[in-house]
Amino acid sequence: MNTQTKKLSKLTLFAYGCGDFASNLCWTFVGSYLSVFYTDVVGMAPAVASAIMLIAKIWDGVNDPMFGAIAERTNTKWGRFRPYILFGAPILAVLSVLTFTTLGKGSGAVIYAAVTYIGCGMMYTVVNLSYGSLSTVMTSDLDDIARLNSYRMMGTNLSSVLLNAITAPLLMKFSGGEGYTAGAYTKVAVLFAICALPLFYFVYTMCKETIIPPKSSTKVSVGTSIKSVLSNKPLMLVFLIQLLAMTAFFGRMGVVIYYLMYNVQRFDLIAAFMSLPSLCTVIGIFVTMSFTVKIGKKKMARIGYIGSGTSLILIYAVGATVGYTNIPLLLALHCLYGFFCFSFPIPMAMIPDAINYQEDKTGVRSDGTSYATVSLSTKFGSAFGVSGGLLIMGATGYVANAQQTPAALNGINLTVNLIFGILFLCCLIPLQIYPLDEKKNEEILQSLEKKRAENAQ
Repeated sequence: MNTQTKKLSKLTLFAYGCGDFASNLCWTFVGSYLSVFYTDVVGMAPAVASAIMLIAKIWDGVNDPMFGAIAERTNTKWGRFRPYILFGAPILAVLSVLTFTTLGKGSGAVIYAAVTYIGCGMMYTVVNLSYGSLSTVMTSDLDDIARLNSYRMMGTNLSSVLLNAITAPLLMKFSGGEGYTAGAYTKVAVLFAICALPLFYFVYTMCKETIIPPKSSTKVSVGTSIKSVLSNKPLMLVFLIQLLAMTAFFGRMGVVIYYLMYNVQRFDLIAAFMSLPSLCTVIGIFVTMSFTVKIGKKKMARIGYIGSGTSLILIYAVGATVGYTNIPLLLALHCLYGFFCFSFPIPMAMIPDAINYQEDKTGVRSDGTSYATVSLSTKFGSAFGVSGGLLIMGATGYVANAQQTPAALNGINLTVNLIFGILFLCCLIPLQIYPLDEKKNEEILQSLEKKRAENAQ
């Protein structure tokens, strides 16, 4: 196996970060606004919208590992993963627009919504999994891998800042100032899709695959790759950490709009409440990047999860005790929550460590399948979080486009803040069990380099 030890340039790191910026121009809009589009525009019951999202993620459980195995066995002049970015990005852009179109109301609209959402999720897998897997084959330098994932998360959150700052005003403008119309959602989706495409091609151009697996790796059966991944204890723990964290993060992202619309009731501040936490996450990642390298991924992740969970519990407590009129306090706590989300790139930086661990232990390197497995946790987390949130809100009395009862308002606050805050704290359990640290990772990398040198002779 050839390895790349030369430090990646700032331009390459920046280009890599643009990948998730592009992905989230499509996917964050889906994650943040699709549930309210389904319930308040298309007119679906919360339980129906929840069912669509769950069915889509059950399919992802089959689709994602299957595609990961296909991708890592791909052999083209463009590389293993880059061609899927090249050819998949336009299809993802189109499907992200179709997801925010409607065939009216009734059973036909529900079927159309399910087909377009599932299709969009499949293409997101093709493009984003391939993009994410690039970090495992661009360099073998552990610090650079950590930086790649930090730049990736900065791209994620900068796109969230942009989307959250401009989406609500754009929806209002395209709707003519009276609520949010179906046509307005479609126009915003088109705008974001057009902006995303050149960024995907920037990633394709600048991010090269330099780590080439031995030819024997491509001959390993899919079953062997999957078995190797499932027996990889560190990777399975990363999966569990990410599942809990993403359920909390994307679950809250998908339902926080209800909290802002019905509890806070400040439509003029929706953009601020949704964009400032993402901006604070970018600041947090930038401030803590060097600390992550110095004191270790595990310790910094622990600090982040404690901070995120505690911040959300405090937001819940403010609403439950003194109400929602203290806007400066609520904004400050949301910003604090956003800052502690600096921990989000850390599990992704653990994936290459787990891949190296398994290769050193078994001789099997499964980049695509490993990444697909952990990526699946993000999709499951998004579906479980949003669908679970909608079900709890429905059970506590939420009715779309209506004056909410005190019980319904408490259910929204409970869902958006307390439950997801507790989930962040639950991340500490698998994190404590995770066996790899920086010293162990260096030992594994040295062992692999020795084996690779011997095989090359």
